[in-house]
Amino acid sequence: MKVTLKNIKKIKELEFRIPDRGVYLVTGLNGSGKTSLLAALFRIGSRHAFQRYYRTSTFESRLDSFENSRVIYEINNEEVSYKYGGQRWRATPSRNSGLFSQFPYATVRFVEANGNRVEPFADEIRYRSVRSAPAEVTGFMSYVLSDTKWDNLKYVNTRRGVGSEAYLIPYRKNNQTHYYSEKNFSLGELCVLRLACSLSNIEDNSLILIDEIEMALHPQAQVRLLEKVEEISQSKRLTTLFSTHSATLIKNIKRKNIIFLQEETPSKFKSITNVYPARVLGEIAFDDEPSTDFIFLVEDKQAKILLEQMLGFYNSITNNESSFLPLYRVVPIGGFVQVLELLNSSSQIFPDHVKRFSFLDLDVKTESLATAQRENNQTLLSLFNHSQAKVKYLPCTPECGLVEMIENADAQLIRTINGLFSGAGINLRRIISSREYNLLNKQNIRDKAKDRIKHIVSSIEASTGVGQTDIYRSLYKTYCFEKYGNSIPEIKRLFGQVFNAR
Repeated sequence: MKVTLKNIKKIKELEFRIPDRGVYLVTGLNGSGKTSLLAALFRIGSRHAFQRYYRTSTFESRLDSFENSRVIYEINNEEVSYKYGGQRWRATPSRNSGLFSQFPYATVRFVEANGNRVEPFADEIRYRSVRSAPAEVTGFMSYVLSDTKWDNLKYVNTRRGVGSEAYLIPYRKNNQTHYYSEKNFSLGELCVLRLACSLSNIEDNSLILIDEIEMALHPQAQVRLLEKVEEISQSKRLTTLFSTHSATLIKNIKRKNIIFLQEETPSKFKSITNVYPARVLGEIAFDDEPSTDFIFLVEDKQAKILLEQMLGFYNSITNNESSFLPLYRVVPIGGFVQVLELLNSSSQIFPDHVKRFSFLDLDVKTESLATAQRENNQTLLSLFNHSQAKVKYLPCTPECGLVEMIENADAQLIRTINGLFSGAGINLRRIISSREYNLLNKQNIRDKAKDRIKHIVSSIEASTGVGQTDIYRSLYKTYCFEKYGNSIPEIKRLFGQVFNAR
């Protein structure tokens, strides 16, 4: 199922595939077509949707014109296009005007933020005419707004017709019952009330469109609102599309339920699914929004550089759109004990939407953990076991991995490394066969590797003027290609488990 908007307001084209049942946040920059899209979807169930949301002027053709505007609906390999013809929107081909009946929705509802209030006349507030609001409505209001006053919500039917119930909050004064009408409801309360009423009587298997009603709510109330909408949508098998700019909502929903309207070329938009929250927030939110999806804790700077190059290699071989890759930070902490302690307490430091993992050097697994298991060191074992699913390992101890790669390199790899620094006369074979290099021979394997890789990098720096950090990046990047170039499934398994945690 797909809907395409063409030449609607400032939108030259917007293509949107309608998702399956569930709650989805539709977000994007201002002017990306969110409300126009919801209006087009509303037409599936309301023949007056275009007249209501694509309003034209009857006085001046140059004012609010929809000339050449089209909305195209596709389902079951058929399509119908609605084009504005001056006074009305006409279906082409006309024989497909009944195509909406093929969409799998019992009904379509549109709930938007507005301040319209229904106030009863004095003679409508009589003892027998004031009724208790449905339990579904009062429960929704009390939970979202965290206020028990809504448990006693009342309403009266007014003379304004169907759907014009006036809601009231009773209170006692001078032994008489008085009421606060909707005039005294805040905008946030009013928006939640309209949504609660709509959800309370909506048919199963319906499509509900919600347009930014959370904007007048406190962030905690926004989270509770999302929880209730998800609960009801699941029980009634609804497809719920929630247009929003709310960073709070984006951070509290699974990424598979985020749909971002991305501008691919000027005024042409495409709906992108399964995007990471921090990437979306970087597009739509303020500069001070937390801008990361993942925190990766490592032991030291060498581990940081290696992991960053591994992540870069992984991203280069996946099919993710580059502009919507997950955002992450790699943070060096210290020894592996400090890394594990911080990982185990990280829920108190980082918000829930930021996922945390540790990537420890391989020797922690082969030596430290093995020793703790052999000696039954419960202190260390409890550290490992506390967040076991979040503890990952690098493919090597970083310095050891580089030295092993360089010392065992064949002629082709030596030429590759020599060529990393164009215009410089690097002779790696000469560096590692020098007397100074071979005197670096400490008994501890890691200490020996640290000394030797430091000598290699210092020699390259002296010959090229390239900074040491950039040299390490180039060497670790080469390591990743050597390690995973013919073992792509291995690195996909490693990071696939991590990134699918969102």
